[in-house]
Amino acid sequence: MYSGYRSLQLHLPIAQPTASYVSRPRRLLPSVRAFSVQPAIRYTIDSGSHGRRRPMDTQVGTVSPHRHHLVVCNSSPDEWPSRVEGMSETITALARGSIRLPGRAMVTMSDFSPLQKPDAEQTTSADKYRRIDVAVLPLGLVAKQLDKDGVDLLLQWLGHEVLPTSWTPAHSNVPRPPFEHKWLELSQNRHIFVCTHGSRDYLCGHHGGKLLEDLRRLIVERNLQKHIAAWSTSHIGGHKYAANAIVYPRGDWYGTWCDKCRSMTTPGISSPIADAEAIINATLHDVTWWDAWRGAINMSKEDQIAAWSSHNMDAGHNDHSADSFSWVPVTRQRRSASGR
Repeated sequence: MYSGYRSLQLHLPIAQPTASYVSRPRRLLPSVRAFSVQPAIRYTIDSGSHGRRRPMDTQVGTVSPHRHHLVVCNSSPDEWPSRVEGMSETITALARGSIRLPGRAMVTMSDFSPLQKPDAEQTTSADKYRRIDVAVLPLGLVAKQLDKDGVDLLLQWLGHEVLPTSWTPAHSNVPRPPFEHKWLELSQNRHIFVCTHGSRDYLCGHHGGKLLEDLRRLIVERNLQKHIAAWSTSHIGGHKYAANAIVYPRGDWYGTWCDKCRSMTTPGISSPIADAEAIINATLHDVTWWDAWRGAINMSKEDQIAAWSSHNMDAGHNDHSADSFSWVPVTRQRRSASGR
């Protein structure tokens, strides 16, 4: 990493909503709002870099390609052993089945609680997680109270090439979820997941916990609770880049540890609170914080490197022409009752 922040630039490939954006080949994940293409502008944070190019960080391209992030909800970091896959037979079935899905899927535990929590009468983790709520991100679906048979139904459904979204018309031929579920309102809400899995790796527990604390405090201080939420998650990979964070629905992955360790001895290097501010600003403005970017969900290593290189080349030229990674989101206008 390097001193300060470079410009945060919009990288939304805009398209009208279709049956599914998850099934399409992807360079960068589009937002789930309805957009139309407009001339490009940029939201920037001045870093003092004056448009100079920089060498590629070694963390760019380190996100393992996967199509879905399956989040087991209503959990606590205090409960997580080093390997969470064996916490119950239901979670084991989900983890084993996820690696056989087209494009693969990542399974983690989280305190994410999009639904009302079930009554906590169970005394062991095996009992507590016999039935689980599973959020499918960035799709935005939450499968409710799945047992092992329900997990099989979820995995079978995720195996389809094209999946529905919250805006898919009811009369379409896209396969509907064969289990009880709820759609998240990702057109208005953003979710930040920070790895705090201390029993798996000390760096994640210590520095991830600090980043999560700072994020939650800033969200309250800036009165953003209705728009942004921060959650803990179990292991997502990349201990040496901790603290690690993922922002949905964009699917951007960030690693901030290099900044933290340098900030202890080197003036001008970002601090943990600055990391939280940069992630909040990027999330709020629907842009990417390229300085800490590791990659994104549903992108190959080659595509991650190509996206970073394209941004860095554009920043080096320091021009303001439109490019394939810079767009302006424009919300579709609602029609009045008269149709005008």
